[in-house]
Amino acid sequence: MGRKSQDLTRGPASKCVGRTAAILAFAGLTALLPKSAHAEANTDVGVYRTRWVDAGTTPRSEPDPEQQALLAKIDAILYETVQDLGLSVDISNRAPVESGSDEELLKTAASAERWLVAPRLERRRGRLSIKILAAPPGSRVLYESVAPVEAEGLEKSLVFMMRDLVDAARGGKATASVTPVAAAPGPDIAQAHSPGRAILAVNATLLGGFVGYSLQRASGSTDERLTYPLTALGAGLGLGSALLVAEEWDITLGDAWFLSAGMAWPTLSATLIARGSDVSRANSYAYGLLGATAGVSLATTALGFGHISDGAALLTHSSGAFGTLLGGLLELSVDGTTNERPRLGAGLGAGAGVLIGGVVATQVSLPPSRVLMIDLGASLGALTGAAAASPLLLVDESAATNERRNRLWLASIATGTLIGGVAGYWFTRGGVSTAAHVPVLPTLGVIGSTPNGAAYGAGLMGTW
Repeated sequence: MGRKSQDLTRGPASKCVGRTAAILAFAGLTALLPKSAHAEANTDVGVYRTRWVDAGTTPRSEPDPEQQALLAKIDAILYETVQDLGLSVDISNRAPVESGSDEELLKTAASAERWLVAPRLERRRGRLSIKILAAPPGSRVLYESVAPVEAEGLEKSLVFMMRDLVDAARGGKATASVTPVAAAPGPDIAQAHSPGRAILAVNATLLGGFVGYSLQRASGSTDERLTYPLTALGAGLGLGSALLVAEEWDITLGDAWFLSAGMAWPTLSATLIARGSDVSRANSYAYGLLGATAGVSLATTALGFGHISDGAALLTHSSGAFGTLLGGLLELSVDGTTNERPRLGAGLGAGAGVLIGGVVATQVSLPPSRVLMIDLGASLGALTGAAAASPLLLVDESAATNERRNRLWLASIATGTLIGGVAGYWFTRGGVSTAAHVPVLPTLGVIGSTPNGAAYGAGLMGTW
């Protein structure tokens, strides 16, 4: 009876010792597992706020309001994207802006127990690009993805960058949470080679035709039996050259329109200067060829240093157009009359405008919508200046007084153009590189109602 009670006393103790040994054995095996096994199961992520990096100036500049808005937009997109990829992020406890070098970030990632994502908005040589660094828990490798900041498609670009980084860090393993984002790229996702091929081909064909026509006219011949074949030959050579260039290099839409500006406005500038300088009509075509050659050479040289954004290319065309207008107004103001054609002033203005716009286009990246808003403001300013000063033209007095009134009227147009352009730039300064974020937009249609029906008109809407 006593022995039986002794066995009963030792029974629970032996079971407890056995259970403890099993737990210790399991803990030892767990400790021997590779660290990556834990990393694969851990889905917590710490997303740093986007860091501004300016690699082009010394000392480093601070982001302007437009770039700060872009930083906030990138943060918001990444917070949503990492959750769509199956990672859990605590939005209430936002990580600070990542600072330090890549080596310091790698040390932090090696000892971290969660994913780390460090986005950066970098500016190099006037161009913005997005760089995302990612590392799974305990990783000794940083995964990096870089893409330029485009005027449109920012959200899609960030989603695919983050998707690729997570897939690479997971060893290419697809998970259920990645499936909606990791769908096979369709036609709307694949980037075609030389998307500006058509624009370049059209402009090169026109330039080739002009070259053939100008060569025949510059020789003094007016024989139509030579005009059409030379024009067709030049157009064919221009088209063939454009196709070869587009096949050899990646020509974007911005590049093609930038080359178009280098072809058209210098040609117009040189031709107008020749006509305004009493050069014979035959020799003016030679001036046009010289201007076209110089413009295409400068544009090609600029493209050798990098691509041009769509908005920057549009800015080059706008600069040429408004330069032509302001140059013509300046010549008319000097003459004090509006009865002459200001060829010389318009030609000089076109050349100066496209040259200045081309230089600026290589340093900035603007959305086309913002450039169009600036153009709209300048155009409305010119019309407003002309209308405001129109009473000066209603009085018929002496010739000297008439010259003075003409100068005042022309100066009012030029002033209105400049003020309107500055106003368009000011009202769109808070927008980021997408059309949806321009705070001021034009409106056309029904603007009110009257007893007789709807009232139609045009104007601007937005916030001030």
